[in-house]
Amino acid sequence: MEGSEKPDDILSILSDEQSRRIITLLGEKELTVQQVANLLEMPASTTYRKMRALENLKIVKKSKVMRNLDGSDESYYKSWVLQITITFRDGKMSYHLERAKMEDKIVRLWQKFKE
Repeated sequence: MEGSEKPDDILSILSDEQSRRIITLLGEKELTVQQVANLLEMPASTTYRKMRALENLKIVKKSKVMRNLDGSDESYYKSWVLQITITFRDGKMSYHLERAKMEDKIVRLWQKFKE
């Protein structure tokens, strides 16, 4: 999948250690932004800003929304990106995102039902 965003944006995100930690964590499990902030010991405002950038670049996606007892919604996020490849050729930079296959997503969904 070729990215429609600028490769510089992807490079900027990947050069940021906190963003890489978020991607790694969300590759392992679904979490809310607040859970990510707590687990990585980051300020919530920083986490929200980085998550928004990652979501805009389609590196992480909202996987589900849960309604709380108080009526508020809580969004969970997951990274389906398996690999990001950046190429610099003939003076031009491009990137490619390799995502999890649909079968992997179906297996994950089935496992959730079994729990």
